[in-house]
Amino acid sequence: MLLILTNSIDGTSDVLVDLCAERGEPVFRFNIDLWLDYRFAWTPAGFAILDPSGRTVASEEVSACLWRRPSLQDTPAWRGGTAEDRIATEAELHAVVREIAEWARARRRLRLVEPSAPRRVGRLAQMRVAREFFPVPEWSVGWGFRWPQAKRMVKRFVPEALGAERDRHIFVQSVDAERLSPDFPWLTQEVAQGARDATVLYVNGRSFGFEMRVARAELGVEDWRTLSNSDREHWRPWALSAADQDRIAAYMQRLGLRFGRLDFLTGDDVMTFLEVNPNGQLGWLDEPGAWPLHRAVLDAVLDPASTVQGDEMVREVT
Repeated sequence: MLLILTNSIDGTSDVLVDLCAERGEPVFRFNIDLWLDYRFAWTPAGFAILDPSGRTVASEEVSACLWRRPSLQDTPAWRGGTAEDRIATEAELHAVVREIAEWARARRRLRLVEPSAPRRVGRLAQMRVAREFFPVPEWSVGWGFRWPQAKRMVKRFVPEALGAERDRHIFVQSVDAERLSPDFPWLTQEVAQGARDATVLYVNGRSFGFEMRVARAELGVEDWRTLSNSDREHWRPWALSAADQDRIAAYMQRLGLRFGRLDFLTGDDVMTFLEVNPNGQLGWLDEPGAWPLHRAVLDAVLDPASTVQGDEMVREVT
């Protein structure tokens, strides 16, 4: 049985469960944000999970496990006690699902997505390795000094929304670098050259490319993520050459990733690397009904060849 570790608002999990039903593939979905609707027990003999519908999965029945964003952020209202209780309870719940993933990894049942990849392959590691394969805008990180006068792009190391209400999120934006406070750790990057934003979903050796229908200058925003919840028609399929696919595959192998979504800026036949999300969203890129991207993900999850091994070391050439 496929065990999906996720949350109740993840649309990709919705589609994967439906595709499993279509194929007659047994699947069990554990929505961590609805933890009080489940019953869970784990002893030296194994674990068992009872879902709200009365279905149960026992550890010995799990043949594959997918880490599909089991997050308590941006999910329905908290039901686990006071605000103080929430901090401790969230930490405990996250620890439990990580333990389940590590249990599956130890038995070669964890597939496609490595839970620790966002920490293991951070933004700087991504860009250092990417220099071997793609143009990468110059970057710098620091605090305690005034930045030289120049127009720079500002990014954050942490992609999630922050703050008590989870409503603080800094998208990529251009700034006059000399105005940045020296009392804050900044990640800045030179303004990349290119006409269109593009993204590539990488699924265990297969690459699916998409690009913005309009050039960045026409889009009216500096970061397309501000539009990602508004209109999927901003994107269209992007045909990658065999050489580009080979470079992407080689890069992902160097990072030890079997899954991810890579962002580029394209123009004049040049792919400028921006970043890779080791567990990126894909639903807004897929074709509803046919679901080619979700089918590719499910194929990989059910294929032992996509088994996640121990943490791979990021191999860099200096």
